[in-house]
Amino acid sequence: MKNDLELQVLFDECLDFWGFDAQLKQLQEECLELALAISHYRRNRPNVMENLIEELADVQLMSREIIHAVGPEKVIDIFDKKSDLVAEKLKKQKEKSYGN
Repeated sequence: MKNDLELQVLFDECLDFWGFDAQLKQLQEECLELALAISHYRRNRPNVMENLIEELADVQLMSREIIHAVGPEKVIDIFDKKSDLVAEKLKKQKEKSYGN
């Protein structure tokens, strides 16, 4: 597994060679492939877990590259806010479900 510095160098090289727009398009394509893999999983198609995992890895790789390009600090800040919203939503749903 590559360490963070190795990944940053790889991301910079990819962005320099292919460009931001091309890499953003690649992320879009990987997201579509992941959506299709999820659809196949939900329809109980046989042997889909391996493909689902592969598409998750592709999306994570491309997402991390784009995050690197736009500035991880900005994404982390919004990520933290969104995760707080999810935690609050979960808390409210649990309270509603348990009648508290």
